[in-house]
Amino acid sequence: MYSVIPMSDRVQQHLNDVNVYGCLLQLSPKQDDVLHELNLTEDWHHIHEQWRGMAKSTVGEQPRIAAYQQLYTQIGLNPKKTPPSVQNLLQRFFIKDELDKIPTIHPIVDAVNVAAIQHLIPLGVFDAHAVEGKLRLAFTEGGEPFQGLGESEAAALPADVLVLADDAKVLSRFCYRDGESQKVTANTATIWLLGCQVPGIEEYDITESLDKAIQILGRAYRIERLDQAEN
Repeated sequence: MYSVIPMSDRVQQHLNDVNVYGCLLQLSPKQDDVLHELNLTEDWHHIHEQWRGMAKSTVGEQPRIAAYQQLYTQIGLNPKKTPPSVQNLLQRFFIKDELDKIPTIHPIVDAVNVAAIQHLIPLGVFDAHAVEGKLRLAFTEGGEPFQGLGESEAAALPADVLVLADDAKVLSRFCYRDGESQKVTANTATIWLLGCQVPGIEEYDITESLDKAIQILGRAYRIERLDQAEN
């Protein structure tokens, strides 16, 4: 069972049949060398074997990827300029003849990205200690400060931007940019893992991809599911 992340009334009305599922996980490394234990090399190369030589247009036409392009259009993003995360990763790294670069960020993020690409379901992961109060999806009123990942300072968001927020702040521009405050770091021990269901994608597809992410993380981490009702 995965929790359903609450949405504001406006979001529910605007994004019909969209649900975000998630779980709160405590991670404890099994060994000091997490990278060695996780070892995603074979996973990355298997993904490359599947997608090598494919045209960018063919990637974008995959039914699951196309379903998330529709979500992007609904929330005011241009999927041609800003493709869904799975599509972007495939087109940037895995359709090339040679896998000359692997999109490594952090072992936790990398494991989740592997599961996302394997299932063509965009997944999100972030440091749960950044959360103050409860998570929710909402549209901005305008003026909310937000520091995007890699940005030097916060800037005010315009109105009507879909965000993942807690009781105190904006955590991310949903489906577009993570926030600096909730990025996964070397000190991250508790995470939120999220998957978004859109029309054309079944709830089972989301739970299967989340299960796979947890399975991959389990290679290197002992995992405890925390009481989500308390968060």
